[in-house]
Amino acid sequence: MVPKFRGNSEDWLDDEKAVRRGAKKASSARLVTPLSPEEANGTVAEVFPNQCRVRLDEGGAKPLCAYRRALVIGDTQDGIRDRTPVAVGDRVKVVSNSRDSGVIEGVALRRNFLSRPAPGREVRDGKQDGEEATKFRHVIAANIDLVVIVASVDEPAFSPGLVDRFLVASAAAGIEVLICVSKSDLAARVASSGQERPWRLYSDIGYDVLEVSAVCLQHIDELRCRIRGKQVVFCGQSGVGKTSLLRALLTADIGRVNEISASTGRGRHTTTSAVLLDSGWIDTPGVREFGIFDVLPEELATCFPEFAALKCAVSGCLHLDEPGCGATSLARYASYRRILESVVAGQG
Repeated sequence: MVPKFRGNSEDWLDDEKAVRRGAKKASSARLVTPLSPEEANGTVAEVFPNQCRVRLDEGGAKPLCAYRRALVIGDTQDGIRDRTPVAVGDRVKVVSNSRDSGVIEGVALRRNFLSRPAPGREVRDGKQDGEEATKFRHVIAANIDLVVIVASVDEPAFSPGLVDRFLVASAAAGIEVLICVSKSDLAARVASSGQERPWRLYSDIGYDVLEVSAVCLQHIDELRCRIRGKQVVFCGQSGVGKTSLLRALLTADIGRVNEISASTGRGRHTTTSAVLLDSGWIDTPGVREFGIFDVLPEELATCFPEFAALKCAVSGCLHLDEPGCGATSLARYASYRRILESVVAGQG
């Protein structure tokens, strides 16, 4: 079986009981019309079971808000249902009960969103056998100006396969990306061991790549300037140092930072849910695997920009074993095939 995203066991969204609870309630939902952006008066900063924290535009208060279900939770569309009524970054209309509490009465239309398959199995949601199952989607963040994909030089080692999956998800959503290679202070050690720098391939393809270090502060000022004033989501593998990077950028203490597991060489989850910081930047939980959601096999190649130059790209080629296909010579072809196999298998 092709591996896909395994969620953080500390995250309530990954609790299978929560999946079943959501499926039970879903049948009573109806189609909800999104608000216009002008009607919103706050931005979702953090999501919890049955409620969320919203940063209000006026005054900056962050009340804990419940959902007015009939006005927020929509019916299944095209066999897809969101795991939660709102996502971090959503623009919402809040009616305040007090400075510390309120009710969300509507969600504005999203400009875009970054998503993955929701943890747990597909749920039939009361449908008869033989009918298509409902697919649950986890929207990681919404209304994003830039996705910063953080991948470390070492501890854990740079993971091209995971980077490619984030790139595909971002491209499918039409969101600009920046590959941020963290822990650049370890680059000399990696070079002395004879290892190559695999992230250089992405620069050659045309992606924006920046090497940074939260320890020696290499390129931190440059990164800060490039993301200032934007709603940016930081995502990547567990242990690559997203929270440490944000601490360096903000010169403030946020979140928890753990060492790499000595037994597995992998990072431990320290951020347990996405959170919108006052800067407008979004910290997300680290992952070990990441599934692709709602990308068709014939669309996948468009998420690999180097495939566009192939002569066979205009003929609807899937870049498998078709005669005359030139994709096999490309450096990321093996990664493309792995992702394509998981998409075709319905595993994301």
